[in-house]
Amino acid sequence: MAKKKATEEPKKKTTKKVEAPPKPKKAVYKKIKVNFWRTRLHDEELGIHQQLKYQAKTRYFSKSFDIEGIIEIDGKKKYIIAFNKDEWNEKPLEEKRLSCRLFTIMEESLDSQPKGGVFKGGIELSVTHSLIQSYEINKPAPVFFMQIPGTIALIRVVRGWRIMGTRWTFPLLPEQSGDKLQMIKCRGVVGPGRNYNIWLGDQRIAKVDGQRVQKNFEIEIYEESYAKDKQFVRYLTLFGCICNFMNDSEKLIKRLYKKMKKTATSDYKIPKKELDLFRNPRMMRK
Repeated sequence: MAKKKATEEPKKKTTKKVEAPPKPKKAVYKKIKVNFWRTRLHDEELGIHQQLKYQAKTRYFSKSFDIEGIIEIDGKKKYIIAFNKDEWNEKPLEEKRLSCRLFTIMEESLDSQPKGGVFKGGIELSVTHSLIQSYEINKPAPVFFMQIPGTIALIRVVRGWRIMGTRWTFPLLPEQSGDKLQMIKCRGVVGPGRNYNIWLGDQRIAKVDGQRVQKNFEIEIYEESYAKDKQFVRYLTLFGCICNFMNDSEKLIKRLYKKMKKTATSDYKIPKKELDLFRNPRMMRK
C-alpha cells in the first residue's frame, strides 16, 4: 500500500516591520520677542508705585530705572525691561551711561510678598572699551557687556569690522568639563532695520528681525540644542535688547572717537565702574 505524502503546512507570511518615519525637523524651535514700548500706556507700567515694588524686591532694580518694555518667549510674557532712561537720554555726552536689565514680571499673590521681580540678566555699555575697540578697527565700535545671574563671567559683545553691513561677536565660554570655547557671529543684513543672522561657524542657528518703527525685535532659534540651552536663550534675548540701543550708542562713540582720533587722547572721564572691568582678578582681595 502506497504511503500518503505528508501534507506540508502552509508557510506563515512574515511581514516586515515598517519603521516609523522620522519626526520632521521643526523650522523654528524657539521664538523670542523683545518689545520696547513706544508709548507709556501699558498694563505692566503702573507708574512710580509699580517701580517701587521692584526696588523693594531686588537691589538690581536701580532708583534711576524706568520700566520700558517686555519680553515674550514662545508667546508668553516672561520679563519686563527696565533701564536708566533719563540718564541715557538727558545727560551730557561725557556723562551718558546705559544699564538695561530684565526682571521676571511681578504678580499679586495672597502672600505678603508678591511673586516675581527676580533679576534675570542685563547689559551695560562700556564707553572706555568702545573707544579702545574703535581705535583698533578705525571706526566707531560700541562694546557691551552681558551679565546673567549664576555665571561669574561677563560676556563682551563687540562690534567688528565689515566692508558692508555690520558684524557683532560674542563668546560662549566653557561652563563644564569638556565644554569648548565657541564664537557667535551676528551678521547684519544690508537694509533698513536691525536684522541679523546668527552664525556658529558656517551654520546659521538663529535670526533677529528688527522692526525699525515699532522698536520690536523678533528672534527665532533654528537649532533644537541651542533652543533648549537656557543660557544661550538668555544671551540671545540680551542681544535683542542691545539692538535697540545700537544707533544711539554708535552716535555717542563716534563723537567721542572723533575727538581723540588725531591725538590718541580722550577727555572722557572714565567712571570707576568701567575701570573695574580692567582690574587684574589676581590682585583683587578676596
